[in-house]
Amino acid sequence: MSQHLQEKPQHNQHLRSGAEILTTQEGPRLSEETLRAFASRLHGEMIRPEDADYEAARAVWHGGYDRHPALIVRCLHVADVIAAVQFAREQKLPLSVRSGGHSLSGHGTNDGGVVIDLSRMKAISIDPTRRTARLEPGLTWHEVSHALQPSGLALTSGDTATVGVGGLLLGGGIGWMVRKYGLACDRVRAVELVTAEGHLLRASASDHRELFWGLRGGGGNFGIATAFEVDLHAGGTILGGAVFYEAGEAERILRAYARIALAAPDELTTQALLMPAPPAPFVPPDKQGTPSVALVFCYAGDIAEGEQVVAPLRALGTPIAEMVAPMPYPALFAFTEVAEIRGWQHHVRSAFLETLPDEMLHALAESACAIISPGTIVQLRVLGGAMSRVPNDATAFAHRDKQAMLLIEHYGPLPADAADLHARTEQVWQAISPYASGVYVNLLGDEGEQRIHDAYPPATYARLAALKRRYDPQNLFHLNQNIPPGEG
Repeated sequence: MSQHLQEKPQHNQHLRSGAEILTTQEGPRLSEETLRAFASRLHGEMIRPEDADYEAARAVWHGGYDRHPALIVRCLHVADVIAAVQFAREQKLPLSVRSGGHSLSGHGTNDGGVVIDLSRMKAISIDPTRRTARLEPGLTWHEVSHALQPSGLALTSGDTATVGVGGLLLGGGIGWMVRKYGLACDRVRAVELVTAEGHLLRASASDHRELFWGLRGGGGNFGIATAFEVDLHAGGTILGGAVFYEAGEAERILRAYARIALAAPDELTTQALLMPAPPAPFVPPDKQGTPSVALVFCYAGDIAEGEQVVAPLRALGTPIAEMVAPMPYPALFAFTEVAEIRGWQHHVRSAFLETLPDEMLHALAESACAIISPGTIVQLRVLGGAMSRVPNDATAFAHRDKQAMLLIEHYGPLPADAADLHARTEQVWQAISPYASGVYVNLLGDEGEQRIHDAYPPATYARLAALKRRYDPQNLFHLNQNIPPGEG
């Protein structure tokens, strides 16, 4: 089965007019002859600052990054990606790559360079008999999950429907079924990649094996992934939902949650959220917006058994609201719809946690409950299960031994007070940072070189740097959580 899915462009009205970019950017202007010659090689679109859709095309999910690329190339085929890579290299222009455009560090855009936009590359081919699929990088996880659902299949993915396939798979992929089926990148059989030289190759367990290792967790450092071959797993109906408790009981709830979630069977993947109760239909009006602790879960197994497994999470006190039911796997994305809003600013810190000691849970509850307000999400996710049974050095993602992961986020529209959002995120971060042990590269903002080192143990980082020297010695692909070539 094969299909192409379409995504509508989004508009952002807070940005400068596109006409300014070519009169203010540093470096020489591109000649019309050069641009026409490049455009003639493309199957897709070349968007320039004077084009009517430039403002919409340059906008990214994270509204805090207001940047003006010289060219945006909306690729339709691999040939477009190759042409754009060669053009950026020859013209010595900065190069950004985006699929879903959810980069927390703004790397999906730049000033004065080329953006390779993969969002139109949405082909998906599914083989239900072999339980395999070929995915192009511009697909979103909403599109993938809905395409697989009729066959009763799935691929464990991120939490948010509009996140792109490319970025999530290259960074690792901690998702709704991570305890049952491991990381999303663990399901990857092969990656088709355009290199800095403009060559197309296929990396797998038998071809370019070291590169294949690095592409599963090393991000966009080595080239542009134009397709992924993946192993699918059972999907269909899961038991999903959320239970909300008063934030005043946060420390007790978190301690009980950690104990239950760590001991749960692999079929149960969970997260605890400190946040205002949402304006959802199942939340009483007088409780909406009040500080709460939400336990959100996905049970990927027998529904009757799942009801028994999740029952203790529903009995940790008197819930202020709950919605628990069998549902199609794609329905889980409804719980994270707020993260789909484009153009808002996001202030994020995150970390892995080796263990969940009581003193850490106390610090988390005390610091987070003091700052819960509109735009707060503090997420504690218990890991383990299938993810932890793969050796740490099997892929470039190398934090499989960690018990949990923490995300601290404050978000809001651009008029919101950025300093206040940042300060509230930092307040919680300072309380829990003594317990941090590494960071997930897909949840890393623009936080400096040391934090990139925190994403990889020293031996892993050294292997990635060696791959960088081999496949991108000039560091063309540097607008990412960058691992520079360095010295051999």
